[in-house]
Amino acid sequence: MIRSSSSNALSMRRTAVFLGVSFALALSFAACGGQEGSGGKSGAARSGGGSVAASESAESKARSEALAKEAAEAEAEAERAASEAAAAAASDGSAPLTEEEKAAEAQKAEAKRVEALAVPSPVLSGPAQGVYASGVTISASVSLNEARLVYTLDGSTPGPKNGKPYSGPVAIASSAVLTVAAFVPGGNVSRPVSREITIGEVCAAAGASGDGRRGAPLGDIGAAIDLARSLGIPIVKLAVGSPFAASLEITAPISLSGGWKADFSERTDSPSVVVGLEFESTSKKAPGYALRVSGAKADANVRLERVEWRGGAGSYTAGIVVADGAAPSLADCRAFGGDGSYGYGAVVMGGAAPVFRSCTLSGGDGATSYGLSVDSARATVGSSFLLAGKGSVGGYGLSATDARIRVASSVVAGSSANVSYGAAFYNCKDSRLESCTVVGGSGKEAAGVFISAGDPAIENCIISAGGSVKSYGILDNYGDSAPSRLTGTVFLGCSGGLYYDADTKIAYTALSASGGLVSADGKAPAKPKASGCAVAAFSLSADAAYRTPAEHGMPDGKRLEGDSANDVTGKPRTEPWTIGAYEL
Repeated sequence: MIRSSSSNALSMRRTAVFLGVSFALALSFAACGGQEGSGGKSGAARSGGGSVAASESAESKARSEALAKEAAEAEAEAERAASEAAAAAASDGSAPLTEEEKAAEAQKAEAKRVEALAVPSPVLSGPAQGVYASGVTISASVSLNEARLVYTLDGSTPGPKNGKPYSGPVAIASSAVLTVAAFVPGGNVSRPVSREITIGEVCAAAGASGDGRRGAPLGDIGAAIDLARSLGIPIVKLAVGSPFAASLEITAPISLSGGWKADFSERTDSPSVVVGLEFESTSKKAPGYALRVSGAKADANVRLERVEWRGGAGSYTAGIVVADGAAPSLADCRAFGGDGSYGYGAVVMGGAAPVFRSCTLSGGDGATSYGLSVDSARATVGSSFLLAGKGSVGGYGLSATDARIRVASSVVAGSSANVSYGAAFYNCKDSRLESCTVVGGSGKEAAGVFISAGDPAIENCIISAGGSVKSYGILDNYGDSAPSRLTGTVFLGCSGGLYYDADTKIAYTALSASGGLVSADGKAPAKPKASGCAVAAFSLSADAAYRTPAEHGMPDGKRLEGDSANDVTGKPRTEPWTIGAYEL
C-alpha cells in the first residue's frame, strides 16, 4: 500500500508536467496565428506588399514572446505541483526501494536482456572436414560472453538438454560427426555447425560422388583404394545397394570390407556386389576378373570380407584371381565365374597362397565351370562351398594341379555336366579333404574324387556320385594315384564302385568288417589302406547346400581341431560324429 502511494505521487508529478508543457505548446501554436502550412493569411501577406508583412511580423513576434513566457510559468507551476504531491505521499508513510529490491529489479532487467540476446553460431578450428588416418582434435569458440557451448558426436543436434558441455578441444578418435551449438541459459540457441571426420577408413558406394567420408562416400572402388593407400589407411568399406562395375587389382596390403549400411555405421546381412568388366581373355593364365590380388606385398594383411565378386563377359572369366605369390585372407565372400567358355569362381596360381573361410565359390554359367581352380599354388579352405556351377560340358567343385590344397568342413560339389567331379587332383602332393561332403554330380561321368598322380588324405568325409553312365566314389587314374589316407568316410550312391583303379580296371564295391575296401571277389587293393569307412543309403539335400539328414546312421568320428572343429556353417561341432560338412 505504501509503495502504491509513492507510485501515485510520482504519477501525479508526471501528469502535472505533461499538462504544463502541453499548455505551453498550445500557446506557442496560437502565437503563430494557427496557420495550416503556407496557404493561410501570412502567405498572402508575403505576396501582397512589404509594409503589411513587416507590421504583422512585429505583432506576431510580440505575441509569441508573451505566450512563451506564459508556457514557462505553466511548466514551473507543474513542477511545483509535482513536488507538493511527492511530499504529500511521503508524509503518508511511503519509503524508497531497499537495496535488495533494487538488486531484484536489476536482476529482472538483466534476465530480460539476456533472454533477448541473438546467439551467433560457434566457430570451429582445427582439421577440416574429411578423411584421416588417425584421430584429430577440433576446437570451438563463440563470440558472446554469455553463451555456453555444447556438442555431440553422433550427428544429433546439440542444445541445452542434449549433448556434452564443451570444456576444451574435442579429441575425435573414431569416425564421427562433430556438431556444436551455442546457447544462453534461459535464452536463445544458435544455429548448429558440424564437421564430419572419418578416421581409419575410406567409404565407397556405387553411384556416390563424395570424398570418402561416411556421409559422402566415393563412387569408385579404385579411387577409394588409391585414397586409402595415399593416406596410409588399411581398409575400404563398401556399401550394399547397386553393384559396382569394376575390375580391381590389389598389389599391396589393403582390406575391402563389404555389406555396410548406407551410413556405414553397421553391417547388413547382404554382401556388397562387384561386377567385373568385359575382358578379351584367351587362356586360364590371364582370365578376366572382378578382383585380382597379385604380388608378394599383397600378403595376409589383405583381408576381403562380405563381398560378392562376379566375373564379367569373356571367354575365360573369374570372380577372383589370386596370383604371383599373393596370400590374401577371404571371409564370408562369394565369387562367380562369367558366362563364357570357361568360368571360375576363383583362380589361384603362380605360387599364391590364399585362405578362404565361410566363402561360396561357384563356376557360374560357363560351358566348363570350376568353383575353385588351383594351379602351381597353395590354398586353404574352411567352412566353404566349392560348387561347379551350371556348366554343361564340364563341372568341377575343385580342380588342383601341381598344387597343395587343404579343405575342411566344406561342401565340394560337381554338377550335371557331362563330366563332373567334386574334387580333382592332378599331380598334387600333401593335399587333404577333412570332414567334407564331396558330391561328384549327376552327368554321364561323375566321381566324388578324381586322382591323377596324387595322394590326397581323405578323412571323415561323405562322398557321393550319381553319374548316369560312370559313377565312382573315388576314381584312381593311372600311375601313382591313391589317397595317402582314407578313413572314417561314408559313400553314397557310387554305382560304378566306391573306388575304381584305372590301372587294374578293378572296381572296389564293398567294405570289409574293418571298413576297408574290397572287390566283388573279396580282394583288397594294395593302396589305399582304407579303414573305418561305411556305405549308407540316405540322400543329401536337393539344393546346393547338400545338407546331411538328421537320421544319418553314420559311424562316430573323432573330435577334431582347427578348421574341422566347425561345420560348414561355422558352428562348433558338438555331436560325437564328425562325418561330412554338416553336424546334424
